[in-house]
This record gives sequence, structure tokens and C-alpha cells, in this order.
Amino acid sequence: WALADLLLVSGVATATTLAW
Repeated sequence: WALADLLLVSGVATATTLAW
């Protein structure tokens, strides 16, 4: 679903930013 994909991408981006 589009919203679920957006949340997933946001979560991955946030995790990547925090890890970096």
C-alpha cells in the first residue's frame, strides 16, 4: 500500500540518518 511504503521508506531513511 502507498502509505505503508511511505512509512517504510521514512523509517529506513531515519534509521540510516541516525546510523550515519
